[in-house]
Amino acid sequence: MATFQIPVLYTQIAVFLSELEKPFSNWTDRHVAQGFSWRPGSVSFRTFDDGDVVVTVLATDVAPGSTTAERVILVPFHVPPGGTVEVGSIFDTVQVDIVPGDYALTFEHGHTADGKMHCTLRFTPVDHEVRASIVRRDAELSPEGELLMVAEPA
Repeated sequence: MATFQIPVLYTQIAVFLSELEKPFSNWTDRHVAQGFSWRPGSVSFRTFDDGDVVVTVLATDVAPGSTTAERVILVPFHVPPGGTVEVGSIFDTVQVDIVPGDYALTFEHGHTADGKMHCTLRFTPVDHEVRASIVRRDAELSPEGELLMVAEPA
């Protein structure tokens, strides 16, 4: 487990493989509406606002239980052998140790009692295909149709 604070810009927090030449993605209106932009090796999640976010990264085989998060999004994520994962924003990133493998990556985003933003990034190992889903949708998300699982590097 790792916990750290990241300054968020452009209302997005990214999880990506360090070796990507262009780790951040361009967002379309559909990405904004669904709350995330995904491509192999890189996913960015939409935060409620810019500013500091306390991030907790968990790599566990225990599936998420109940959460008080206001927004919960699930996506597939693959860490190749020798791959390094970074979490952060355009302003700053932190490397985290994730064992190579296939994961269900859950983004749980909310506010503390005093109004500060926080998120948990939960890497749960899987041995099956993971289908992206919006597990808990807040009023800012308005996806239409199938979730868009294609993004272009920024």
